[in-house]
Amino acid sequence: MNLRKVSIAALFLTASFTTVYAQQDTVKTEKKLEGVTIKGTTKKGAESNIISIQKKSVEVIERVGSVQLEKQGVGNVATAVTKATGTQKQEGSGQIFVRGLGDRYNGTTLNGLEIPSDNPEYKNINLEIFTTSMIDFVALEKVYNPRFAGDFGGANINIVSKEHVGKPYFKVGIGSSINLQTFDRTDFKLQDGGPGFFGYKEATYLKGNPNAADAPYPFLTKWNFKNAYFPVNSSMSFEGGFTAGKFAFFGYAGFDNSYEFSDGREGIYFADGVANKNYTDVKRSTYGTNTTSLLNIDYKLNSNNRFKFTSNYIHSSEQDAKIYKGYSYDVSKDVIVNRGDNKLTDTWINQLFGNHKFESGWLTEWGVGYNYMNSKRPDRMQNTIDTETMQLIASSAVSNHRYFDNLDDRTYLGHVYVSKTFAEKYKLMVGYDGSYKDRNFNQMTLGMNFSNAIPVNPENIDAFINPFNKDLFSYNVQKSEYSIKRNIQSGFANVDLNLSEKFVLQIGGRYDYINFENSWSDILDTNKNNKQYNKILPALNAKYSLNDRNNIRFAASKTYTLPQPKELIPIAYYDVTTNVYGNPFLYPSDNYNADLKWEFFPKSGEVLSLTAFTKYIQNPIGRSTYSSASPSDMTYFNIAKYGIVAGAEAEIRKDIYKWANSKLYTFVNGTFMKSQQELKTEDEISKENGGKTAQFSGQAKDDMQGVADFLVNANLGYNYKWDTNKTVDFIISYSRIGKNLYAIGTNNGGNFYELAKDILDVNLNIALKQIGIGISGKNLLNPHSKIEQVINNVGTFVHKDYTKGRQFGLSLSYKFPN
Repeated sequence: MNLRKVSIAALFLTASFTTVYAQQDTVKTEKKLEGVTIKGTTKKGAESNIISIQKKSVEVIERVGSVQLEKQGVGNVATAVTKATGTQKQEGSGQIFVRGLGDRYNGTTLNGLEIPSDNPEYKNINLEIFTTSMIDFVALEKVYNPRFAGDFGGANINIVSKEHVGKPYFKVGIGSSINLQTFDRTDFKLQDGGPGFFGYKEATYLKGNPNAADAPYPFLTKWNFKNAYFPVNSSMSFEGGFTAGKFAFFGYAGFDNSYEFSDGREGIYFADGVANKNYTDVKRSTYGTNTTSLLNIDYKLNSNNRFKFTSNYIHSSEQDAKIYKGYSYDVSKDVIVNRGDNKLTDTWINQLFGNHKFESGWLTEWGVGYNYMNSKRPDRMQNTIDTETMQLIASSAVSNHRYFDNLDDRTYLGHVYVSKTFAEKYKLMVGYDGSYKDRNFNQMTLGMNFSNAIPVNPENIDAFINPFNKDLFSYNVQKSEYSIKRNIQSGFANVDLNLSEKFVLQIGGRYDYINFENSWSDILDTNKNNKQYNKILPALNAKYSLNDRNNIRFAASKTYTLPQPKELIPIAYYDVTTNVYGNPFLYPSDNYNADLKWEFFPKSGEVLSLTAFTKYIQNPIGRSTYSSASPSDMTYFNIAKYGIVAGAEAEIRKDIYKWANSKLYTFVNGTFMKSQQELKTEDEISKENGGKTAQFSGQAKDDMQGVADFLVNANLGYNYKWDTNKTVDFIISYSRIGKNLYAIGTNNGGNFYELAKDILDVNLNIALKQIGIGISGKNLLNPHSKIEQVINNVGTFVHKDYTKGRQFGLSLSYKFPN
């Protein structure tokens, strides 16, 4: 590639106000032959390299590489993670469950440094907004090591970003897909004033006291939904890399969007089976966008000193238009509910790393980071209409409202690790980690009070609520805000002991000092709450190599699980069928973890493994409805005295048959799990939670939230290669997610269970030198994403039931020749 083309590519990628750095530990190999040194590089994301590192590592590691993800047509990190053993994605939430443990038990890092969540409801960022084109692999670290944050239960998900090696290149890609359940809908709805096609528009309103005598009509957008035309998904991307002296640059910029429509139903029921909410006809229209830009700079000063800089900007938007039709107990009527919601999120991640080798044998690694995240709902709206009179419900301001919120999250973090190997017998590593998070949230709700409601057209609310009728209604103004400052300071030490050529023992421990400063204010309460914790966390990893192809591993550790920010704040988030409140009385759970694993490596690029694991969790945190007048009110408790998760995992990556230029191969993994928790009594919960309690359905023990009985990923692939740069890959991917507990019900209202579902994808990739062609079919079985409420001696009722639709896509890419 000539210098002019490289410069144009670099200029484009740098100018796109979002930058990212990709960390990659490409393995370099050397072989001396009669005085000649032959050097080569193996990409970190290649399957053979991933398995080789897994074989040699002292610790238990599991990785999903970019090469295999490309063959499968996996476009985002959330889907990539679900290809690993023992993982599942909870429908509708973006949460990843690992070994049955959900969002609060897991952590997400980029190149080893924490990154913020894009949603105040959750601890972890929605991994769907990370495209796989900018990563080398995803590491699923399910076994604890003192280098990791002590807030660890299920796994740490580490996204390792891509860095450039080899020849310079520039690549352009475009793609499009259709959802068969969506593309021909003439009633696909969008909210007026939503983020728009590219996801950047932001609605606003006129601030001030809307009830003042001279106050103008505050809303600048319409209440009516509008139709979206030609709802077809699209994507485009640019990536490239080059080296200049001691610098290596990699850049990526991309945009994609998606439309999804579904017909479904939602409901929630009292203990006698009477409906609190029973919406039998729910139409959901969802439009999302993701714009990402990344710049990675790697600087190798010399063989002993290396620096890396990563800057990653992600802008995502999501807008939902939902129309509910059915019965509401709150007003004892059949109603129509129009609910429009949109969210915009900007995430900016900046990281700087250093790696220094000294002649004495000491190695120093350090990293500092600054993360900024802003997430806002600039205009959520809801109307509720009595289907008998066709009038807007005036009994509750929540039934008809506009809602606006803003979340700012700033995190400053860093680490320093120092290590040395002594006489090839043992290795010592000591380190420090620090993290300071400052999160601030505020919201305002303008509820509508009507003095003279008249019949309305559900598709033309603006005919009644408009500037000319402002004397017919007043506003119920509700505001709330909270601030959370979290400070974690940690020190750790690890010692690797080579007891023999076959037996390596790693012993270590970590100390965490944790300080929370929480404050909140809303119409019901203004308060603050400061909490401090000190945690000592021992860990053991052992590896015994039976021979060159067989390893046996054992690991044991103690960790903890912190309540998450939104879970600690007693401010309600109102949805149509459920209301969720935080609980300031929550406290950390203590986790005790153990793993036993056997690995067999038949040949390069192949592995067979079996794992048994167990987790004992003291005072686990769980979501539950609680004893109130409404079964739709949910909160969080340290719900049990203890919980146990036990399971077995199996994985195989194997070439089945080779002939001529063709290869048939498979990679399959499966997980069986069982769980149980001993629930606290009503009095015990009340004593711990300031009088708020949960009355279960007579059971003293129950399953743990999110633990599916069975998970499986099965992939069958065919590869044909007729030239160095000409290949065909065809892969069939099947996944099954077993039934699991979604939430524990109270007031004898029964538990909520997410039912099992089966997922089938196919992907064809054709590489013709500079040209790449991808053809995909996703969600071909189109399973129901269904949650049921099971009430003892009464019956089973539908809480939520939707389908996502089958999707077919075509993508093209062109890599400019060197």
